[in-house]
Amino acid sequence: MIRPKYWITFAILGSLLAGCSASEGDDQKDGKPSEVVSKGDLTLSSGATKIAENRHIYDNDKVDEVTTFYVTITDDNLTSEQPLTWSKLNSIQYPADNTDDKKVNVLVQEGDESGIISGVGKLGYGEDHANAEMSLRGKSSLNSNQKSYKIKLFDDAGVWRNQTSINLLKHEFDFTRVRNRLSFDYFKMIPNMTSYHMQFVHLYVKDETSGASKPAFADYGLYEQVEQPNKRFLRSHGLDPNGQLYKAENFEFYRYPDKLKKADDPAYNKSLFETVISVEGNNDHEKLLQMLDEMNNLSLDFDEVFDRYFDRDNYLTWMASNILMDNIDTITQNFLLYSPQNGTKFYFIPWDYDGGWGFNEFDHKGKPGEARAPWMRGISNYWETTLASRFFKNPDNVKQLEEKVDELRQIITPAQTKALLSSYRGTVLPFISRLPDLTYLPGKLSQYDQELDRIAGLSEVNAELFKKQLQLPMPFFMGEVAHQGTQSIFHWDASYDLQGDDITYQFMVAKNPSFTNPIIERKNEKSSTITLDNLAKGRYFWKVVAQDSKGNVMPSFDIYQDTDNVNYYGVREFYID
Repeated sequence: MIRPKYWITFAILGSLLAGCSASEGDDQKDGKPSEVVSKGDLTLSSGATKIAENRHIYDNDKVDEVTTFYVTITDDNLTSEQPLTWSKLNSIQYPADNTDDKKVNVLVQEGDESGIISGVGKLGYGEDHANAEMSLRGKSSLNSNQKSYKIKLFDDAGVWRNQTSINLLKHEFDFTRVRNRLSFDYFKMIPNMTSYHMQFVHLYVKDETSGASKPAFADYGLYEQVEQPNKRFLRSHGLDPNGQLYKAENFEFYRYPDKLKKADDPAYNKSLFETVISVEGNNDHEKLLQMLDEMNNLSLDFDEVFDRYFDRDNYLTWMASNILMDNIDTITQNFLLYSPQNGTKFYFIPWDYDGGWGFNEFDHKGKPGEARAPWMRGISNYWETTLASRFFKNPDNVKQLEEKVDELRQIITPAQTKALLSSYRGTVLPFISRLPDLTYLPGKLSQYDQELDRIAGLSEVNAELFKKQLQLPMPFFMGEVAHQGTQSIFHWDASYDLQGDDITYQFMVAKNPSFTNPIIERKNEKSSTITLDNLAKGRYFWKVVAQDSKGNVMPSFDIYQDTDNVNYYGVREFYID
């Protein structure tokens, strides 16, 4: 497959399923769609070994609960081996600068709106010195004005609600602040998935590294606390704490032989390994590497490989959930893979859904053509990955996904979504109506209810758009233009049609990325290579569009972005020297 350098990847926390238990044809017992939070033990379906979580762990979760934390950035950060101030930490904007050493010592204490709470069992009670370290979390959120944070408690600090890591997510770019919460409250209802504990958090911060003589606690507004996926997480959800748990970082299910190696390989480099997929559980990677070897072996029957290493219900449920919730940033990141130590299968665990539920359209109000590329929906959104492109070349698997989408439409409904959104509104709206959150709110407060109403109906819209998208050819990659003497050779990968329709290509060359006046245009091309002679020196753009026999079209995966940050989908730039 051609992988051009201009390709932009848009890319689970949750828990998946509990201890291994064989079930012979029993359907998973789950919550009714009308319930806000489903309860009861899960028994997953159909004659194979399944894993499930006990959903009674969510019994004490309250949708309107707000935990108050008082965090003091302690002055010992000024005299540490690598001194760092709170201000300097929060100035980080790029992932490359957010290295492991960028963290500050903090004293975390529980409280309420009147102040820090005294009492045995309260986090930070009686403490005078730091009991945790705090760092920035996220990638795109680093560029926000209001950061998200990760607090890791010291060993002697104990635990907070059985957790040693506290994730505080701001979701500054999400006007509603609840897209993530909405999604994972749904995952508490959906068979073949699990969710995790979440709370709203009101955060106060006192900065003793600021130089102020008497620093006071500053109001940092509303956050969302999300359970950390790790060995403790696996244990508390009834999963195997000795199992493998990986978090996708830039993972397309390729083999990556130079990066992914066994931990006992002399050439193993964990940092390099984790540029692809990070290790959150067992350090034995043999199972992962064997799965990738077989998945990328084109001589093997893919459905046999898939059924050996994955659970169909789990994968199809994950895909269908992403489709209905419209979380397109789940191609190469924002999911985890879990496998029990003594099992062979990997299970998808969802993670990070604040970019779902029509986020792209809200972010590009008035410019619907810029909201997403034509391929950013349904199966085509995942076609660059080995797993999706091989799995969905089988028409039976496409049919199973359609059925799974219809099945989940009975759970993810406009009425249920409206009820969930309404349950958050009373907590969230007062916070975003005042400082500091009001300052950076990415929309007019008067339109908040309008946005909630729009979100409520999106699952049905997304289901219908998914069905239409199935008729389109699959996207592909364009290659680098090769030059041989006076000839310029253009090559691209073949598209694919799920219905088996014949595909031809429209090839264009222009002097501007909008192709308002192409200088070369060829239609109905059957080959994926074109050679041009004697192009004049200069800067050009080229574009290829696949078209099936019914007239449905699809551009390539490639994206050209101009200096005004306008995206041109399916376009590449080249020069003739």
